[in-house]
Amino acid sequence: MKYISIWIKLAKPRVSSLVLFTALPGLYLGSNQTPSLFLVCITLFSTLLMSSASFILNQYVEIEKDKKMKRTKDRPLPKGEIKPITALVVGIALAVISFGIQIYYINFLCAICTLSGLLLYIFLYTIYLKPRTDQNIVIGGISGCIGPLIGYSAVAGELPIPAWILFLSIFFWTPAHFWALAIFLKEDYSEAEFPMMPVIQGLEKTTKAIFVYALLYSITCVGFYFVTYKVGMFYLISSILLGILILYLSVKLHQSGSNKFARFYFFFSIFHLYAINTIILLDKPRI
Repeated sequence: MKYISIWIKLAKPRVSSLVLFTALPGLYLGSNQTPSLFLVCITLFSTLLMSSASFILNQYVEIEKDKKMKRTKDRPLPKGEIKPITALVVGIALAVISFGIQIYYINFLCAICTLSGLLLYIFLYTIYLKPRTDQNIVIGGISGCIGPLIGYSAVAGELPIPAWILFLSIFFWTPAHFWALAIFLKEDYSEAEFPMMPVIQGLEKTTKAIFVYALLYSITCVGFYFVTYKVGMFYLISSILLGILILYLSVKLHQSGSNKFARFYFFFSIFHLYAINTIILLDKPRI
């Protein structure tokens, strides 16, 4: 059981669930026909494998940094519960298996989208941007936006405008979400010498940036209604109300500046993204 627990910590299935959930709207909206249960399951399973590989390889790269942070020092690799070479081999193997499954059972475009998420996360974000700039999550966060592209490409074999709008919404969501985390973990990131925005720019500039990105995120969420006929008035009204709510909380975060409220905002932003995607799945299409 302990060995299973170690790999669960490395693979981070709870974080991967967000990528899987954002792939669902594309799977169900990317075609005029309901996708087969097999296609949905094989897409989500192979995406889970690739996402797990990303997190394992990320932790392999950041072993020394993780040792310096309270939040990460008890992870399996810093604690020596598993050998780094084992994590490296398993991570690469999962990525190869995922890519092979998608090539064989789905299509080449879907496989490329999924693999690009891993490559961007490891090489662009983890290795290059994260140690160098406080804007690391803005560009590096692209890796976490791949879900809608995976879903649409799996069923449609192409990436239409609605797929890119959902991609863009997550692109804008990510900095606001992550900077809230960085606020209440500011000391940890500083200790590990990661140049996160709250560490480099301070709290006031960070909370202002969070508001800007929350605004852009809200606009793209509402904008999704206007680029597809497959969601209706319930989605439009809900996305507007949810947008107003997250903007209100962004203002409150700027006024408060407390770690406690930053933590609340961080978790609320997760709820918000789940809510938007759930409403897309539940809403009735316009006729």
